[in-house]
Amino acid sequence: MYGIDKPKNHLCTKFFKLDLLHDKIDNYSLKKSDLIIYAVGAGIQSNLQEKSELIYNLNVTVPINICNLLNNLDYKGRFVTFGSYWEIGATSEEKSFSEKDIIGSELCVFNDYTISKRLLTRFASSFNAKYTYWHFILPTIYGEMEQSHRLIPHTIRAIDNNTEIFFTSGEQIRQYIYINDVVNIIFDSINSNLGNGIYNISGVEEYTVRDLVQELYRLKGSTVPLDAFGKANRSDVGMKVLRLNGERLKGMINYIPTTKISDVYSRY
Repeated sequence: MYGIDKPKNHLCTKFFKLDLLHDKIDNYSLKKSDLIIYAVGAGIQSNLQEKSELIYNLNVTVPINICNLLNNLDYKGRFVTFGSYWEIGATSEEKSFSEKDIIGSELCVFNDYTISKRLLTRFASSFNAKYTYWHFILPTIYGEMEQSHRLIPHTIRAIDNNTEIFFTSGEQIRQYIYINDVVNIIFDSINSNLGNGIYNISGVEEYTVRDLVQELYRLKGSTVPLDAFGKANRSDVGMKVLRLNGERLKGMINYIPTTKISDVYSRY
């Protein structure tokens, strides 16, 4: 694993300190790798208020430079980057968006993070990699190690501590997938010799924000306060429906994720 800080909650065999904005990547390590996963991102957590320059550098410039470097190194392995279904943009259309829909979307978006992900996805749609390059479009990922301010851990903590919590009207439709299922999809893509391309990873479950909150309260044996909804404001409210069509990928690999929130909520 390469990064600025050694992971505290995850094991790795070796860790190498690397600042992607200032340090040179070891070409030899890259070339000998069977699989390289670019899991770096900026602008994901709006509360950090990261600068636009950092967001575009880490989300666009660096992965594009790595793509080109791997071509120059005559790399023979697999490189993975990620897009997001936020790239769909502001819509209330009741449909599942295909890879082509996302690549060509001109719907309004509201922040630099989403614009940067669109730029990387459009690059991936045109780039001629001499190695295997997968760009996976992701729905909402959740897991017991996620940041505490995100919806599921934030809600569970409020239930456990019996504290007040407020949401938007909760009408936004979102897809959800457990982090381990995403990992399994990547490794099953290797086993299936998946070809180059952009692939949607669709969610296992779909909820409105309101329904998800109510489900978490139900699982914890509690009831949502009547005044909890409609008192918060978020920039994604205009994105009424974020739904990926993942049938293309499902038809190419042998793994179909099945983990539900009800299976893992107790791990938070």
